[in-house]
Amino acid sequence: MEAHTVIKALEYISQKLCRKGIHVHLIVAGDALSCLLFKSRPTTHSISILQASALSPRSLSVLFGAVHRAEKKFGLANDWVNTDLGRQVDSDYLDYVVHKSLLQNEIVFSSEGLTLVAIDLCFALKSKLESLTNKFTQKDIEDAVVLLRRLVVIYRGRPLTKGYIRMSYSRMEVSDQILLRLNELYEWQYSTRGVAGVHDEYMEWRREGIADWSFGFQDLKREASVHAPLEKGLYSWRDKPLPDTPYREDFAEIFTQQRVY
Repeated sequence: MEAHTVIKALEYISQKLCRKGIHVHLIVAGDALSCLLFKSRPTTHSISILQASALSPRSLSVLFGAVHRAEKKFGLANDWVNTDLGRQVDSDYLDYVVHKSLLQNEIVFSSEGLTLVAIDLCFALKSKLESLTNKFTQKDIEDAVVLLRRLVVIYRGRPLTKGYIRMSYSRMEVSDQILLRLNELYEWQYSTRGVAGVHDEYMEWRREGIADWSFGFQDLKREASVHAPLEKGLYSWRDKPLPDTPYREDFAEIFTQQRVY
């Protein structure tokens, strides 16, 4: 789905909600962030959502109907909005992730009846790095660099430490090799460190003969797509009232009900 089509569909949903006097807050993650927030990709396959606050049965019904009518109106896939995100977040982290996402308040989309905020970017980065540890892809490492860049900007230019990355959502495992690749590509694109410590340790291990990692950095650099640096003005920092206290109820079933045509 191209960004402009997604925006039109979201505006359509927002209008439907607004006409019913409803405003819904949702948390989004995945490719939608690269497409709609960071503008680093022109398309997204889907929008994976997490409920930010309790919705009444009426609100769920209106949201459900609007999503599926937008699907028909704009020719979108039947899973263009899905609840996969809720299954990706460990149940022990769920409340914390929702809380951090709302405090972060990184607006992805906002209109009269609908507000989408980005998931906690630390969680997004750690999730991406875990995926890369299990299976490396060029697309994922580029997305990880974009996420890391945004976090470095938030932290006023300070790189993230390896220890901080490991301790954040510690059940997600990330290899040293992936952190080294991430920092190498980040340094190449932005001429400064994105991850502190990992390169120094790697060089020490090499000198002592403890490790012999062949990452093919030159090939990685040649293949990588160079994205423009994320400058001021790219993000929307609008003041929004925080939604009600988050809750754990799973609302995935509303997107598996009989579709509205």
